[in-house]
Amino acid sequence: MLTKRTSEQTSPVGQRVLVTRAADQAAALTAALHEIGVEPIVVPTIEIVPPASFAELDQAIAELDRVDYLILTSVNAVNAFFDRLAAQGLSPQALSALQTVAVGPKSAEALAQRGIDADLVPKDYRAEGVVSLLKDRVSGKRLLYPKAALARDLIPAELTSAGAEVIAPIAYASAPPVEAAEKLQKALADGLDLLTFTASSTVQNFVALLDTESLTLAKQTPVASIGPLTSETARKLGLNVTVEPKSSTLDELVKAIRNYFEQL
Repeated sequence: MLTKRTSEQTSPVGQRVLVTRAADQAAALTAALHEIGVEPIVVPTIEIVPPASFAELDQAIAELDRVDYLILTSVNAVNAFFDRLAAQGLSPQALSALQTVAVGPKSAEALAQRGIDADLVPKDYRAEGVVSLLKDRVSGKRLLYPKAALARDLIPAELTSAGAEVIAPIAYASAPPVEAAEKLQKALADGLDLLTFTASSTVQNFVALLDTESLTLAKQTPVASIGPLTSETARKLGLNVTVEPKSSTLDELVKAIRNYFEQL
């Protein structure tokens, strides 16, 4: 039998909010949710894994002296690229002659932790923002875009059309964590007041991990999505997107979640 969380079941600490980020990236969101008085239920639907091969990325790193722009569109991309850079015996100083582009504040912060200041950050913290920022700058330039295995083709396609040569090696991949399905189904059965998603891949994995009964519960539960692309994926999969911040950052997502619960 399906069970649905009721207002009488709400924890005295606050509403139960599912966090689906990768385990090594969930801490910031979890801490922020604690601060606004809700109870985070952490069940990652994704974990970052190495690509099938580093050959293309290694070749791109070997040719860094020919690169004009390095585009990094996530913290995962920053970490994967710099880990591989170190594996090749190179320091961040190998990037001194090129322009670094970070998709948003978190990626720029991850870059800073590696000793590099982002030269460019778009106003729109999405691939669309990167394209808008660079399209009039890159004709005749060589761009390196280390990407996720499932990344959209938007940046390579649009910037190639703008006259750039775009090198886009796969830097990392993702997979559902072991035992995630069982943990998700239990969390849904116990009752959740909100589901949170910070990337389309977390939504896709979430839905794929559920049995029919749990998916029915999930579709009855409001969703907080970090931005338009994630929201579009969630809606296509039948989920009820109720919360979406104006800016696609964790800080703004948490503010939107707080406002949502305050208005109930």
